Amino acid sequence: MSLPDTTNYIKFLICARRKREDTQERYFYEWGNIHVSLMLTTPSSMRVFKRYVQHFALSGITPDMLVYPASPMEWDNMADHWVATYNDFLEALTGESYVQRMQPHQFGDKAFVLELARGKPLYEKKGFKPGGVKLSHWFKKKPSVSLADFHAKWDEQVKRFLAATTESGLVRRYVQNFEDQVPPEVFKGTLFEHGGVGGYAGMEEIWFKDVDAMARLNRDARLRDLIKSGMAPLIDEEQSFSMAT
Repeated sequence: MSLPDTTNYIKFLICARRKREDTQERYFYEWGNIHVSLMLTTPSSMRVFKRYVQHFALSGITPDMLVYPASPMEWDNMADHWVATYNDFLEALTGESYVQRMQPHQFGDKAFVLELARGKPLYEKKGFKPGGVKLSHWFKKKPSVSLADFHAKWDEQVKRFLAATTESGLVRRYVQNFEDQVPPEVFKGTLFEHGGVGGYAGMEEIWFKDVDAMARLNRDARLRDLIKSGMAPLIDEEQSFSMAT
């Protein structure tokens, strides 16, 4: 199977949440409609973004459905922005049209998860189409593990995971995202200057048909133990989190 090579793109990944006084319904409306309209009419954004994807957190997700707990920050949404170069990423944050048009509109809270990453698609079921449910795991590595070792050993773990889950048709698509470190100061003066930068060494995206299929990953003791035993030497489980969108 030949998957598109996306490793030459940089992903700017964001987890965000609504202002504490707002409802999720209002926040999703403003982010999903007004924010997108502004982006589509902002020249610098349209010039540098190669792809933009919004993910909306699912309601009704219970702890028994997740391998790792949801974040205590209660993230409402996730977005990934694809750019070709690091300079394009900087332009997306600081371009004159972006600062004038986008920056005054702060729909959500000031807290964020911010990561630059390189995506690596490893599996896609024949006939795959976007949709369904996406589970993302945000992995905070242990301080004793170097970033290079984390990425190498995570690769080994993923091979075992995919061998166990793709044959059954449970997983529809799988993508690894490796942290591409960025200095926190690049966000100074932007909407994201109060966000947490560089906290996660990797993020994986796993597509399922529906919520029930996603929940099987944790409710199946064999699959759950396969994931957790492989990642346990590498990650701080208490600081890592799941997000279902």
